[in-house]
Amino acid sequence: MTAQIETTSATAAPEPLSSRILAWVIGLGLGVLFGVMGTAVSQTTWSIAPGFSLPTGMIFALPAVGLLLVGLRLIMRTRTVSILAAFGVVVAIFLLSQPSSGGSVLVPANALGLTWTFAPTVIALVVLAWPRFSKN
Repeated sequence: MTAQIETTSATAAPEPLSSRILAWVIGLGLGVLFGVMGTAVSQTTWSIAPGFSLPTGMIFALPAVGLLLVGLRLIMRTRTVSILAAFGVVVAIFLLSQPSSGGSVLVPANALGLTWTFAPTVIALVVLAWPRFSKN
């Protein structure tokens, strides 16, 4: 008797549509959540010395957005979930940057506000444009 080695195809079966839709909804929801939370903390500073404040909100919010998008790119086969998460972040920031009916704004036109407005978009573009090097 000889042992036969069966060769199987290395390609995985496609995911069911319900799993993909669930992943899309979760990605979009995470993006909106990170956009809202980041907007809430984007103006937070910590006064270290007279005349110098450390932008702790940006120190936490920008890497959080970057890590969310990088993590989704690493664990998902396609860019779709990452694109939806980036869309959620950018739309949440856009909507929360608009003046309210009373005239107050959550993202003022200062250095931190401008950084929070544009930096997540740049981070998303870099993460989404980065090529996938694995063979999956």
